[in-house]
Amino acid sequence: MSLAIRDFYRFGDFTVDGEQKVLLQKNSPVPLAPKVFDTLLILIGSRGRIVEKRDLMNRLWPDTFVEESNLTFNIQQLRKALGDNARQPRFIETVARRGYRFIAEVQENPNEIGRDELPAAVAEAGGPQAKRTYFSVTAFSFLVLALIVMIVWFTRRQFVVSSNSAPILSRPAKSEKFVTGGVVRTVITPDGKYVAFTSENGGKQSVWLRQLSTSENIQIVPPSDYSYLGLAISHDGNSLFFVRKSLTNPPLSELYRVMTFGGIPAKITDHTEGTVSASPDDKQVSFTRCNYKDDDFCSLNLIDVDGNNERRLFTSKRPTRLAGVQFSPDGKSLAFASGESSNGATDFYLMLMDLATGSVRQLANKNFFDITNLKWLPDGSGLLIAAKENYDGPLRIWLVASDTGEAKPVTRDATDYMTLSLDAAADKMVATHTSNTFHLFVANVNDLANPKTLSVARTGLAFAPDGKIVYEGNDGNIWAINREGGEQRQLTNSSFSDVLPYVSPDNRYVYFTSNRSGSSQVWRMNVDGTNQLQITKREGGSPKFVTPDGHWIYFESGLHQTIWRVSSDGSEESEFTGNKIYSPAFSPDGQKVAYFFRDHHDNSLKIGVMLVADRTLLKAFDLGKNTSERGKIAWQQDGEGFYYVAMNGPESLLWHQSLSGDRQSQMIANLGSEEVADFALGADGNTFAFIRGKWIYEAVLIEGLQ
Repeated sequence: MSLAIRDFYRFGDFTVDGEQKVLLQKNSPVPLAPKVFDTLLILIGSRGRIVEKRDLMNRLWPDTFVEESNLTFNIQQLRKALGDNARQPRFIETVARRGYRFIAEVQENPNEIGRDELPAAVAEAGGPQAKRTYFSVTAFSFLVLALIVMIVWFTRRQFVVSSNSAPILSRPAKSEKFVTGGVVRTVITPDGKYVAFTSENGGKQSVWLRQLSTSENIQIVPPSDYSYLGLAISHDGNSLFFVRKSLTNPPLSELYRVMTFGGIPAKITDHTEGTVSASPDDKQVSFTRCNYKDDDFCSLNLIDVDGNNERRLFTSKRPTRLAGVQFSPDGKSLAFASGESSNGATDFYLMLMDLATGSVRQLANKNFFDITNLKWLPDGSGLLIAAKENYDGPLRIWLVASDTGEAKPVTRDATDYMTLSLDAAADKMVATHTSNTFHLFVANVNDLANPKTLSVARTGLAFAPDGKIVYEGNDGNIWAINREGGEQRQLTNSSFSDVLPYVSPDNRYVYFTSNRSGSSQVWRMNVDGTNQLQITKREGGSPKFVTPDGHWIYFESGLHQTIWRVSSDGSEESEFTGNKIYSPAFSPDGQKVAYFFRDHHDNSLKIGVMLVADRTLLKAFDLGKNTSERGKIAWQQDGEGFYYVAMNGPESLLWHQSLSGDRQSQMIANLGSEEVADFALGADGNTFAFIRGKWIYEAVLIEGLQ
């Protein structure tokens, strides 16, 4: 006769034993953190019914105050373990603004399912037994004690190994700024005596070498009209590798090698991204290349340092980008970051490629919103990475164990660490951290040289029909303010990111982008901030236009750079055009849409104007060879022309383009060397609001992280 088991469930190809706290998929254990497993049990126990977020948090963390982001992280980890998708869920459905619901059919047979029917993996884990002897209890206790001793020994050994191989991990935190102003990229030499860094002055960038003991600087590469994307140094310390990009249309990026103490740079290859890593014997260089095509989005590549024998190792599909590639200390594998951040979710992963077999696996046991940089510890026992856990979180430095994949933050301050570099002994680290100066400005379009500062801001803004400006603050919330700087009001107050607002023509609603449900979706609220509702459920993105009747909301997909539309009640959501476009802007009457695009023949940047009715290209405008980066577009009220901002070399220029005849675009104003994140034109045709600022990079020398 079999013995009944309590809390035993089956759904899909998964089996859950609540008593043993085991999740199996086809008889294979699926690892889950305790709180994540508890989340699963609560949802299954309430299957078919909504479990409110507050109820879930109270049951998971009783008598403890925790942020809602902890619950969101649990749900994300659970979906990952189950292979579930938030947009098209099979198991866990998100109910906007309320909670979650388990929607799969569940088999529960506590009176019929016995121990003899349990999968072997559960039975061997130790279920209830009819008889227990003193010997078995003693033996079990001994085994548990032995296991604890082994775990403590192993943990201490791992700590000792890591500390011995990376003294910086066992020292008290100590850091100091050693270069300020215009520093973007930094790398420390293997002997820890010098730091190479890029510096910007007067719109031109150069490469310098600084001796740490004397603070003496020497110029390695003279100033030029290039933007530096990355630096790396050889293991023998004799060669410096750098990637730089021309400020032209189309841009051209190239990988060079130069002697560390100066010389003539030698080109290795072109069309590369910023991350570079030399092999342990300094004979090869790994790098990434992104063609941004559907089946060839980004790739990992190897090349000999003399520029010969280039080969491709791995290719990702849209929208997965690759970054941070680094040779392991033994030269047998490559660690790299893989994922995408455009949907606002935590879909970035630390990966490892075996160079002998070409196999790729996930290395860290957690995922991130973004990973910007990574470096191996000298003995290969782990990696230090610069990564964000979520959209609006800080860029922290994390330690990832290479054997277990465990990831732990080693910095906990509010500083954003963008890049990091270790010397050969892991005794010193050089890192760059970032801050910004973005503000919201308003000016007359004929007097842009004298704008009025309204508030700290970050990315998106829109004019309301009544003349107020709705914008994204630097705190990740939506705010409103009048053009004189008064009547400032906060419209959202969320632990998540609420960005890129758009106001409906009837001034009733503000549409915006939020990642509250796990990815960037379009939300709606009343203009006073009340009644916040999720509108999109599938693709998601940023709102761009609301039809005059209020029925359709057009939005740009962050994942695929295409235009979609959704009905105001969220019942209909479909792709409007499959063409890859950037920064689309609809004319006030909704009949035309202007956007940036890359010509597939020569990769040059252009502006296209499409008729919405039949989705045909009305006109295309060349932007000239000096336009290096796309910006934003805003239509004039009569729909007969538009303004656009684009980077021309190091400057942000405002242009006007008429649709009549073949008139070329006219430059209206030079907005300076700072980045214009967004701009909008008021209904009067004269009021110009824009968000402008710059990123500030400072280099710090770190000699302890404990």
